[in-house]
Amino acid sequence: MKRLAVVLAWRNVSRNKRRSGIAAAAVAFAVFFSVTLRSLQLGVYGHMITTVVGGVLGYVEVQQEGYWPLQNMDQSMPEDLEWLSRVRAHEEVAKAAPRLSGFTWISSTQGGSVAQLVGADWEAEGIAEWNKRLVSGSLSPEPNGIWLGEGLAKMLRVKLHDTVVALSQGYQGALANDVFPVAGILVFGNPELDKRIAVVSLPEAQSFFGAYGQWTGVVLTPKNPTKHKRMAQEVSKSLPKKGAVWQTWEERMPELDQAIEADSTGGIVVLFVLYVVIGFGLLGTMIMMAEERRREFSIQIALGVKRKLLALIVVLEAAFLALLGSLAGGGIARLLVEYMHRHPLRLQGELAHAIEEQGWAPVLPPSMDPAIAWTHIGIILALTLALSLWPVRVIYTSPTVYRG
Repeated sequence: MKRLAVVLAWRNVSRNKRRSGIAAAAVAFAVFFSVTLRSLQLGVYGHMITTVVGGVLGYVEVQQEGYWPLQNMDQSMPEDLEWLSRVRAHEEVAKAAPRLSGFTWISSTQGGSVAQLVGADWEAEGIAEWNKRLVSGSLSPEPNGIWLGEGLAKMLRVKLHDTVVALSQGYQGALANDVFPVAGILVFGNPELDKRIAVVSLPEAQSFFGAYGQWTGVVLTPKNPTKHKRMAQEVSKSLPKKGAVWQTWEERMPELDQAIEADSTGGIVVLFVLYVVIGFGLLGTMIMMAEERRREFSIQIALGVKRKLLALIVVLEAAFLALLGSLAGGGIARLLVEYMHRHPLRLQGELAHAIEEQGWAPVLPPSMDPAIAWTHIGIILALTLALSLWPVRVIYTSPTVYRG
């Protein structure tokens, strides 16, 4: 009986091509726009998080208690290489890199600016990752070298092999000053960040600030970035460090987390409205299908066809229409997302300028997560199957003798 229901349902779908085409097109439209819009939205969030969090801030940072939010270098932690090696060996941790950073006045013959001087361990953080950010120069060892953000280099009007002067207050009130040759220019994808960051090697930063044997924090990168909170909890319990606090990026940048959450909620509301509109369109198609076939249902019931079998056929018809539309819409959306991933949309004019003023590059890279497409296909399938209850109701209320 089930095989017969599948065969009859497929024949009914192809019997009225116009009606089936309208229903499948409505489903395809809904899946196409929902997948495309959500991929763009989540892709922009991912770009924001990768730029600020993955690039500089870190998904999780271990700091001495009292260091954040003032970022006072006097609240730095002493080096602990034994503990660091055990953290790196943890199954949830991909990388663990110590840093020493402080605010510094950097000047050239053309001007000056306040910037955050970050002392990074190139080997621990991954030379390949830093090389991706290089616009010019190299990370090859250079005595007393400094790597400037692209925006900062433009503000100071310096280029490779020029020299800059750095002046700051060091560890426990020491006077920090030195002359650095520009060894490279870095870009982080965040215009505001590019104007406010300079990088040196970790030993060079310790020497400059007079903070020998000190770290301001240890940046942890999880193997699965989406599970960084779980990693922080597990590592902090299994490898505790006295006087240290474990902070996720959401705790250090709550404004970014709240902005993403608020914008995501708005996107969900838009998708909800889209599904409501498409849902009423599908409901109209279901009502039309049921009313056109009342006589057919009554004759079949009079001939001995069970209502249960007829209901199953109708539900399978709706499932076939939803599946065909979902695969068509999802496939086209995936091709478009793939194209936009290789050629990201770049905003122009006043809108691009407004985005840059907020600190983000004016580019819209989509998310490539396949779960987005499958999630919305599943929603459409569930919605269509729920709406198929209308013709099922008609079947169970149709009389044996049709009078119309």
